[in-house]
Amino acid sequence: MEKHLILFDIDGTLLNDDMRISKKTIDIVSSLQKKGHLFYIASGRLLSSARSYSEMLGKNIGTIAANGSVYTLGNEIVKNRLKDEAVSAIFEACKIYPKLQLRLFSTDTAYGMGGMLQAFMNLASKTKFKKIKSKSDLDRLNPFITNGILCANDLSVLADAKEFLKDAPSLCLSSSSEHNIELIPSGRSKAAALKDVSQKYGIEPQNTIAFGNGENDLPMLIESGHGVAMANSPRHVLEQADVVTKSNNENGIYAFLSKYFAEDLES
Repeated sequence: MEKHLILFDIDGTLLNDDMRISKKTIDIVSSLQKKGHLFYIASGRLLSSARSYSEMLGKNIGTIAANGSVYTLGNEIVKNRLKDEAVSAIFEACKIYPKLQLRLFSTDTAYGMGGMLQAFMNLASKTKFKKIKSKSDLDRLNPFITNGILCANDLSVLADAKEFLKDAPSLCLSSSSEHNIELIPSGRSKAAALKDVSQKYGIEPQNTIAFGNGENDLPMLIESGHGVAMANSPRHVLEQADVVTKSNNENGIYAFLSKYFAEDLES
């Protein structure tokens, strides 16, 4: 079989609800790597955190991080950043809606304003955390910021903030849950990174497979030759995917790959 590029979202896709990668998934990835297929993690997490899961999955696993703002090509790291005007608009939104919690990310550090949620810190392994205390702090960090996220328990606050930011310059909005707004440089997404990586390695679009379960995965699922939604995905993700596999708790990745590559694995 021709060489394929296969991408996995992390939360709700690669990880089960116990935050583990199943042995079946690890084993089939290893087997398919030996057949020449290429694997990437594709996450909204910052690079240091996303890479830790690439390492758990196996050797020579590429990483797309920061919702496509950062990705690896072998030993090279390709980085895009949130432009100054986008960061300024985000800061203004936080002043208008003080219930928002802001995280801005470099490749290895999360900068927070409005409190650091312990649950978030627990999720972001191999990540440093620093507080943003003022606009001057933010201005100093601007050259290093690749993406960010706004969180709130109050959904009406998030809706108002999204409306405020929807026309902000150089900024793209997405979401991985109903309680956040993901802040991405214009023109970047997991789909854009998928396209960059597949072109770099000469992999035809029809030979790309992407697994995901959230809104921020949809562009990647649509861009790939085979967009695979986990059964635990929201309805609108399920409806737009090419294929629905079992849930993240039922070895959904393994279920699809073992069937799709059945002849390759037997040879």
